[in-house]
Amino acid sequence: MYILLNKESEPIAYIENMMILDATRQSVIGIIIGDCFFGKKDHVIGKIFKDHAYLVSGEIIASVIRNSNYISTAPTKEQVAAAWEILSCINKHTSDWIVEKNSWASISLEESLS
Repeated sequence: MYILLNKESEPIAYIENMMILDATRQSVIGIIIGDCFFGKKDHVIGKIFKDHAYLVSGEIIASVIRNSNYISTAPTKEQVAAAWEILSCINKHTSDWIVEKNSWASISLEESLS
C-alpha cells in the first residue's frame, strides 16, 4: 500500500488494490491503471513516477511513499463497485508525455479526481 501526501506532507489518500482511497473515509476517489490515475472524468488525470503523482499539466498533486508496515486487506463490495464505476466510464486511457514541473498544483488531489 502507498500513501499519498499533500504539499504539507499530510496523508490525503492511499493506493491499495489499484484504488485511490480517501484518507479519512476510505472511499474510492480514483483508480490506477499502470502508472496512470483516473477519477470521475473519462480520461487520464495524471501519472505516478519519480515518487510523485503528476497531473497531465506536469504539476505535482501528491508525493507517493510506500507503507512497508501495512498488511493488505480485501476491498469492500462498495469499494469494488465504486472502482468499477470509474473504470467503466474511461474512454481515453492514454495520455501525452508528461513533463514534470517542480511546482505543486493549485487544486487538491480530490478536486482533480472529481
